[in-house]
Order: sequence, then structure tokens, then C-alpha cells
Amino acid sequence: MNNPEIRYLQHEEIDFEKWDRCIANSINGIVYAGSWYLDRICNRWDALVYGDYLYVMPLVWNRKFGISYVYQPFFTQQLGVFSAFSVDKEMVNSFIHAIPGKFRLVEMNLNYQNIPGSGKISVKSNITYHLPLAYSIKTIREQYSDNTRRNLKKAGQQKLFAAPLYNIDEFIAFTKSNLQKKSPEIKTVHYQNLKRVISHALYHRLGELAGVFNSQNQLIAAVFFVWSNRKVIYLAASSLKEGTEKKAMFLLVDKFIESRAESELILDFEGSNMPGVARFYEGFGARPVSYFSIRRNTLPWYIRLLKK
Repeated sequence: MNNPEIRYLQHEEIDFEKWDRCIANSINGIVYAGSWYLDRICNRWDALVYGDYLYVMPLVWNRKFGISYVYQPFFTQQLGVFSAFSVDKEMVNSFIHAIPGKFRLVEMNLNYQNIPGSGKISVKSNITYHLPLAYSIKTIREQYSDNTRRNLKKAGQQKLFAAPLYNIDEFIAFTKSNLQKKSPEIKTVHYQNLKRVISHALYHRLGELAGVFNSQNQLIAAVFFVWSNRKVIYLAASSLKEGTEKKAMFLLVDKFIESRAESELILDFEGSNMPGVARFYEGFGARPVSYFSIRRNTLPWYIRLLKK
């Protein structure tokens, strides 16, 4: 299903003005696909481009032991094909088949409007959670689960207060400390990349850091939101044990929803296949949205055994 109009461009060949215009106008545009975000969250990325940037797909890649591979960077939930026009299954498959064979392993999360077809790839379904913020805060809160309401009431009894954060280094240190046991695969370099994203987002008013403090003015929970294309991403969040016990993250999310209610934004919780985390998102009235992961493995047989 090769399409001659799809070109593979190395990074230095990409017209970034046209690229960002395509992402900004895409019906499925998302912050992860902006050139500024990709430039900061990963070391290198190339692209597949259809026509004069009518459809685009970023290819985040690396090389190890002389083998090039496409991967999904941390803090980047969805990539895939983006366009201002309809992205049908045939177009998605054309892009997937156009990924150069030099990439012996391809592991990528497509965006929620990309549906892959059959072929020499494996496909896995994932779930994220979306909450439209177009309604009044009263209407949105009416959709909260009983459990979420109880946890917000408990948080309100703990003498906690939510406030903006301005020290990026403090946020990164806090997040790294709280996630290192839960997510040891996220290394120092990945937090450094996240810091670059946060710095750019805050400077250009594309993001927000917020935290919850206890009565001793100690930070016990923190979150980073980033947005584009009328979508807010709940990108990086963590709590101390005290924050978890006092339901601080419930307070943080509720305060953010209150601040953005009656807007055109959709809050994307970056969902989870873990039932407990999913319940947290659903508790705010968010609804599940499917997206797909693809995998193509043409590694030499002796390496393929290690990557199963």
C-alpha cells in the first residue's frame, strides 16, 4: 500500500513553518506533535509528509548497537498521522507502510483518530480519558462520582491550599523523587527533556504548573498541564504519601477544572489501562477514548527474541 506522495524527510529537510501550520489546523492536532515539543522531548525526529504538508507523521527514532528504531518518547502519549482533512484507515496504513525499512523496530502510539488496518504489524488498543470543559463548573461537578465528592470533602478538611508553582527545578525534583520507584524506566535525561518542555510552555503561556501545600506550607502534590488545539493534557503529576492520603490530587484537578470551566477546552487525562487510575479520571466525569499502539519488528532473529 505504498503511496508515492508520501515522502520521508530527515530532520534538516523539514519545513517547520509548514509542519506547525499543519498541526495547528489538524482536526486531530495535539501538543505532542508540535515541532517545539518534539525538539525538546527527544533527541532526534524525522518525518513522513504527504503532498505539501497536507498530512504528516513524526518519526521519533534512535540507534542502538548500529540498529535504528522508532519509539514513543516518555511524556508523549500519542503521535501518528495528523491533518486538517479526514484521516481514514487507508491513509493511516499508507503512512505506516511508508516508514523506511531501515527502522528495524517500530513502536508507536497513534492518535485517537488513527485507526490502523491489517498488515505486517501488531496492534494494541489503549484508553485515554477526555473531559469537555464547555459547561459551567456546577454542571461539571454534578457529573462527579460519589467517591470523588467524598475525596474532595476530605481534602477540604485537611487545611490544604492549591497554588501556582513557578520553580521548574523544584517541580522536576519533586516529580522525579515521587515517580522513581513507580516508573524506574524514566531516567534523568527524560526529566531533563520534560524540563525543557515546561520552560518553553510556561514562557509561551502554553502550560501551567500547580501544587497543593499542607498547613506547614510543604508541597505534597504537583501537576503540569500543557495545551494546544483546544486540548489540555494532564501531563505529569505526582504526590507524596501525605498528598495521597489527604486526597490532594483531587483538589488540584478540581481547581483546574473550575478555572477552565465554560471554555472550548477538553481535558485529556492521558488515560491509563490500570483500573485504579482509570477510576480517578472517570470520577471527574471523563469518558474513555480509544487509541492504538502499533509495532513492527524486522530485527535480526537473534535480537528479535530479546524484544518479544
